[in-house]
Amino acid sequence: MVRRPRPVRLFGSPRKAERMLARSRMRAEREYRPLYKGGRAKALERAEAVALEKVGEAETIDEAQLDRDQAKVEAGFWDKVKKVAKHIPFLDDLLAAYFAMRDPNTPLQARAALVFGLLYFLWVFDIIPDFLGILGYADDGTVLTTILVQVGSSITEEHRRQAREALGGER
Repeated sequence: MVRRPRPVRLFGSPRKAERMLARSRMRAEREYRPLYKGGRAKALERAEAVALEKVGEAETIDEAQLDRDQAKVEAGFWDKVKKVAKHIPFLDDLLAAYFAMRDPNTPLQARAALVFGLLYFLWVFDIIPDFLGILGYADDGTVLTTILVQVGSSITEEHRRQAREALGGER
């Protein structure tokens, strides 16, 4: 039995959570626009390719490796989320992916793919380094979105409810 952590309330009230997420999405739309000028940025194409490659590798992962990688996610996830929550427009999907990764009912291959997406989010030096501010999370969002498209049916309404709760939504 997996022990559920106490809910983390990043923004407090549901209203505040909605406002912060809306502001984050508007800011990201404005600041990510240069990456799409004249077509999609090569960095984002590379991020998508890496994610698809890792989804393929997830089919052959052994449980011991998955447990090691999941422990790495657990060790740094909430600290990083708290630091950058106001700056990333994909926070709700990120949290749903985290809760799906922790769910023993999520298929092993889907958990392995989600673990990679969450580890990618934790890495500071990835295709577009995170220290570049909101632009640094464009590749993280691309990787996560690509993985969610591949394993999205494994993200249940319960995982999304847990994500909303963590954002300060329904209790």
